[in-house]
Amino acid sequence: MIASQCAKVWAQKLAAIDLQPLVQKYAQGRGLIWLDSSSNMQRLGRYSYLCIDPIESFPAAANTDDLRFALRRYSSGHINQGPPFQGGLVGFFDYEFSELNSRNTLVSCIQSRANCHFRLYDTIIAVDHHADLTWIISSGFKSGAYEPCRHIAQAKINAVRRDIGNLPSSSTSDVPLAWRNQISKTTYLRAVNDILNFIRAGDIYQANFAHTFEANVPHSTDPLQVYLSIRKSNPAPFSAYGTFGERSIACTSPERLITVDDGGMVEARPIKGTIARSDDPEEDRRLKDRLLKSKKDRAENIMIVDLLRNDLSKVCKPHSVEVSELCTLESYAGLHQLTSSVRGQLGDEHDAFNLLSAVFPGGSVTGAPKCRAMEIIDHLEQNSRRAFCGSFGYFGFDGAADFNIMIRTIQFDGDRARLDVGSGITSLSNPNEEYSETLLKAQKILCSTEEVVA
Repeated sequence: MIASQCAKVWAQKLAAIDLQPLVQKYAQGRGLIWLDSSSNMQRLGRYSYLCIDPIESFPAAANTDDLRFALRRYSSGHINQGPPFQGGLVGFFDYEFSELNSRNTLVSCIQSRANCHFRLYDTIIAVDHHADLTWIISSGFKSGAYEPCRHIAQAKINAVRRDIGNLPSSSTSDVPLAWRNQISKTTYLRAVNDILNFIRAGDIYQANFAHTFEANVPHSTDPLQVYLSIRKSNPAPFSAYGTFGERSIACTSPERLITVDDGGMVEARPIKGTIARSDDPEEDRRLKDRLLKSKKDRAENIMIVDLLRNDLSKVCKPHSVEVSELCTLESYAGLHQLTSSVRGQLGDEHDAFNLLSAVFPGGSVTGAPKCRAMEIIDHLEQNSRRAFCGSFGYFGFDGAADFNIMIRTIQFDGDRARLDVGSGITSLSNPNEEYSETLLKAQKILCSTEEVVA
């Protein structure tokens, strides 16, 4: 047993394990959330977290002040040189989450039943993919008690260790879903041309327009099995899975919205710019070179970098915000993308909740200027986005936080599943090429489940 210096959190280290069979064991009745770095990328995919047996659950109508107050009631320690997340709030915000948007004067853009879904966890199984280690962590909290307890923590850790020692082999079943595009290509092209007219009129510089695939979900379908299928075909560093009442989220996102460590160092990593990959090495090299030299894609990325610099400056120390990477090429399943990094030092008077409020929803999935782009998106898209383009992640007991942007995400709600895909429209956009880009982004997910129905 390893304890932190302040003896308020306890852990045990084991050799690295495959979390999938443990996820399948805990899937029913344990309030499970899986923050899954399924791509195991060298820099971004180091840790995966399995969160079980929540201490508290929060109503969907909760706001960030409610979440902040709940988190601060708990007195928890921190294991030095342990995983970045050692317990706290885990969950997601819908794209239209009104409480955050109202602080950014975007309330006119949100006319839907948007919620947040968070639970508080003190029992975490963290896998360090780089060091080949598994951490079983607990502060020993119980419902209604805010002080850590070594005996409760020990019992929780021992129970998880026994389960790890008796795991069956994992399995993934094929899950057939018949996907239908909710709008025709003609309707999509008309909407993109409408956005181009808004750009020419000077309303906006860019807007991210999306369309929806939908499928009926047979009663016997387990959303977890769907997630296990898509994480194989579309591994990504900011993936997540969880069930929240009638809703389940199966997310394989490559994009981080923000992260902040316990020292207040902030990073945002917007993705803008996409091109297909090729199995032929020479052709793939040419495709990479084309993306890196694309004026349209670079302009799209740089516009969102500027938007994020402005958003971060609201809560970071003066002159601390800088662009540490600009239009760096990253490769994912089936496509290459351009990613940038914006960093800053959080102001002393601000915390992770203020940070999320300042940047949410992410500029890469709205456009610029943000408020007007969101108004146009709300006008042109036929569905509320809900979880799509919202953010899934954690607020740690120690003040750290890490949230993705929920792209490449299947939302399950009752007997329906939906997958939304979009692209950034700028003055240089070709509507047909934008449509093809959205299909490219959806391909790995749709093909891992079933064919698309026209």
